[in-house]
Amino acid sequence: GEYEQPVVGMKSCLEYSDADADDCEWSAREWFVVRKAEIHLSEDDVLVPFLKLGVEAREQVLGPHGLDDAPLTRYDHPLVRYAEDFSRNFDLIAERKSVVHELRELAKAS
Repeated sequence: GEYEQPVVGMKSCLEYSDADADDCEWSAREWFVVRKAEIHLSEDDVLVPFLKLGVEAREQVLGPHGLDDAPLTRYDHPLVRYAEDFSRNFDLIAERKSVVHELRELAKAS
């Protein structure tokens, strides 16, 4: 990608795209999702939010009114692969990128 990845060895979406055998143009989007949300009770009876965030991706296709989400996105799509890497490394990325950390904190408060 255009910027250095937040985890050493993590490929960018563009690197996945360059390695993709299906050498066609594509459009896709990704978004943050709450994978798991719980409230834990500490030993001293304090409520503690617990949250697991992840990233999902969906290929887009040209529809009658512009770009629409495709009904199915192949599992090896470059952006899906990047989203899986990002989700797997979410906690480490949140430690290194304050904006991701703040997003997680905001989701805990919601």
